[in-house]
Amino acid sequence: MGGNNAQCVIISSTSLSGQSSAEAILGRLLKRTIAPGGGMVSKPPSHIVIISPLGTERIEVFPYSMQNMMGGGKLKKAREVEEVAMSTVKGRFISDGSIPALDYTIVKLGQIVDDAKISDKESVLNMQPGDCLDGKVGVNAAANVLVQAVTMRPTARNATMSVVGAIGTNESIDDEIWEDFFIRLEGPELWRSSDLTTGPDLEQSFEELSVYLKEWSSRFENGAKGTGLTTPVSVSRSTFRGDAESSVVSRKFGVMLQFKQTNTGSRYKSKLEEKEIEKQSNSSGKPVATPVQSSKQKKEGGVEVIVEQVGTGSESSTLRVRARRCNMDDSTIVKEMSEETILKSLIDAINVWNKR
Repeated sequence: MGGNNAQCVIISSTSLSGQSSAEAILGRLLKRTIAPGGGMVSKPPSHIVIISPLGTERIEVFPYSMQNMMGGGKLKKAREVEEVAMSTVKGRFISDGSIPALDYTIVKLGQIVDDAKISDKESVLNMQPGDCLDGKVGVNAAANVLVQAVTMRPTARNATMSVVGAIGTNESIDDEIWEDFFIRLEGPELWRSSDLTTGPDLEQSFEELSVYLKEWSSRFENGAKGTGLTTPVSVSRSTFRGDAESSVVSRKFGVMLQFKQTNTGSRYKSKLEEKEIEKQSNSSGKPVATPVQSSKQKKEGGVEVIVEQVGTGSESSTLRVRARRCNMDDSTIVKEMSEETILKSLIDAINVWNKR
């Protein structure tokens, strides 16, 4: 089952005993086999969905530290299953198309209960990227999120989400709301503001806000002096190639602040490494060759800021600003402090915009 005729397999991380069992079951699932008696060749799954509990990335934080300890390391083992799924997907070799593409989705659910047993305070369905929510989740809500992730939402591929809250028995969620939930997974999203001051002409306000954000981004050019940002960035206009189709966003404009390569990360050498290179050089009388850096620019991460006109009708349309990660690949080290510096500057700029 699955969207676009994907072969999907759903695995509960708590049903396995950690890394070794996860590697064994995924290894078996991804092998092509022939059914006895001249049967057909099986199709390995192209989409692995891991259902996991909240807190697997927060086992050092209360109350998940206690849950992990009292449960015999259950959260730690569940995290190992998640990591095996992610590493299996990222290590998949695709050359001539003989090996099908493989994606993962990790859905972290709060304690699953009957939707009616969730209090009014916790009743609103909430879904966020990563492992950041706390609370219970209703059976109906969990089932609907899984259906959306497996069959309807490309942005769920190679993403992690946490889900809490409930959906009433007779309640339905509009497609626009589902889209808004899952669009947060692109990047993933780091921040958003939908409470923006606009004039009577929304299209004009969109243009003005786009120009405003373009001018704001220009302060990070030429070394980002005076911004508090220690990592240099290149600033460019967004192209939105590869973004999922949207039924609710009628216009959007964005700028990308992409971090440049510095003498950190893969290029960083500790003092001990530098001393060892110097020692070898002195003993041989010749300079020691260092590994040749690839001519291809390594992706160092960054922040993309997007202004969107949401809605199609003039009366129902609104503006929002979102910030998400960009310029990422599997080897990119997240620069959280630099991201925070950019986000703080962005939030201050939006506050100025709203007070104008």
